[in-house]
Amino acid sequence: MGGAPVVGTTTSVGDRLAAAFSAGARRGRPTDLLPEVGATRGRVRLIALLVVVGAVTWRRGEYFSGSLDPVVLAKAAVSLLALGLALLLAQSGPRRSLGTGTVWWVGLWLGASVLGAVTAGNAVAGGVIAVRVGILAATIFLLLRAAPGAQVLMAIAWACGLTSAVAALTGLPSFVVEGRLAGGIPAIDPNDLALLAGVAVVVLAWRLVLDALDAGGLLGSVFFLGVVYATGSRTGLAVLVLAVVVMAAYIRRPRVELVVSGLVLGVAAVVALASTGAVEGFAARGGDGSSTLDSRFIAWRASLTWAESAWQQFFGGGLSVKIIRVRGQYWDTQPLDSSWVSLLVQGGIVGLIAAALWVLWVVRGTRRAPRSHRILFLGLLIFVIGRSVLESGLFDATPALLVLVAVSLLAEGGSRQRLVDEQRAGPVAG
Repeated sequence: MGGAPVVGTTTSVGDRLAAAFSAGARRGRPTDLLPEVGATRGRVRLIALLVVVGAVTWRRGEYFSGSLDPVVLAKAAVSLLALGLALLLAQSGPRRSLGTGTVWWVGLWLGASVLGAVTAGNAVAGGVIAVRVGILAATIFLLLRAAPGAQVLMAIAWACGLTSAVAALTGLPSFVVEGRLAGGIPAIDPNDLALLAGVAVVVLAWRLVLDALDAGGLLGSVFFLGVVYATGSRTGLAVLVLAVVVMAAYIRRPRVELVVSGLVLGVAAVVALASTGAVEGFAARGGDGSSTLDSRFIAWRASLTWAESAWQQFFGGGLSVKIIRVRGQYWDTQPLDSSWVSLLVQGGIVGLIAAALWVLWVVRGTRRAPRSHRILFLGLLIFVIGRSVLESGLFDATPALLVLVAVSLLAEGGSRQRLVDEQRAGPVAG
């Protein structure tokens, strides 16, 4: 299915453009395959940055309840600006083929949550979050209409990396005081900060597998790995390592220097961790141990009896439900941890089944994608879906959903041929 992407060559941009134009002309669509360079790449990155900034939390420990304030309005303005710019970009050039199956899957679980929110009295709060999810998905859809798939995913990773770097550097005081790195500007909690940095690591690892990672990218991957570690997100780090290992299995003929440097770094890391006790400290995380997992089990059990009617059992109470009542404890309520348990409460049985089938559908499409794209899709899916088992946010207006929607749109049958065409046109700078 197409040749492997050409990397590490000295082919000039002019030669690439000419080759792409000739390849496209033979198929009767000359402009569709032109690699996006210059101003278009800058606009894609700007839109990706806006949509990521609009999706992350700006305040720690607070949940949207339907009331409007300057922060809520500012986030809405940023998201709408991203949507408007994506629409202009999609209309300014040729439209690339893109499937619409993802839209129907998102609409199913999102629609279930809206029905539940209306009947549970959360129509305003649940409806606003549903609209935010729709805006996020529409922005990514328009971006993929206007630019190559790999370029859009790399722009999203660049935006996640930039946001996490700024948040981590401005949040260093929290690391000194609390022992866990959280975002300063914006005020992102540790787990969400680990998500942003992890997405950047996955894409950098993909470039390493394709032998297209330079020294700057290698240093960047070390920095972002350090951010994930400093956040104390045990789930995030575990699934990130799993994703990188799976992607590394796709390396066909690794360079000697890559193998040697990898072994040296691996041995050095093992010695450092063993001699400093960092593994034990990270696992204990300030004495928390397994207490956070125990509290998750309490909320999970409560979610099974949360519904007060058959309607709520099937359609939930809306995406604004973030805290659940618990019984038999010295506390009365507890935040929902686990995207899947959260969706059971927010979208009911219908929403949960729709989301599960959607994820299986995306995995099926990923297996049929061209090899170079399949490596990236697998890494991103393992990371965002793996962490969703114990952490919330996958089925919400968050960067995790942004990544899942982008991969889903590119992996479905109506989009895979364009991946082959873009691969033949040559590598696209992100």
